[in-house]
Amino acid sequence: MKTDAIETVKKPDTVIIQPMKGLVALNLRDLWIYRELVYFLTWRDLKVRYKQSVLGVLWAIINPLVTTVVFAIIFGNFAKFPSDGVPY
Repeated sequence: MKTDAIETVKKPDTVIIQPMKGLVALNLRDLWIYRELVYFLTWRDLKVRYKQSVLGVLWAIINPLVTTVVFAIIFGNFAKFPSDGVPY
């Protein structure tokens, strides 16, 4: 006796994972829980970035300050742009 068996193959369900957008994606609780890891990785990145600099990690603070002072001197004294009473 010959029977024709019909095999049904079930396809696996497809799950699509999409990233959340905006501030919802930033989970502050997880960030707080892993704050030591964030601190360590940030410190390590700064050390590696400024390792061969004479001032080391301090250069990360000095560089923007010097840039701000230079721009303030150039635009405040030499360029003579009128501020029209605006204090900044």
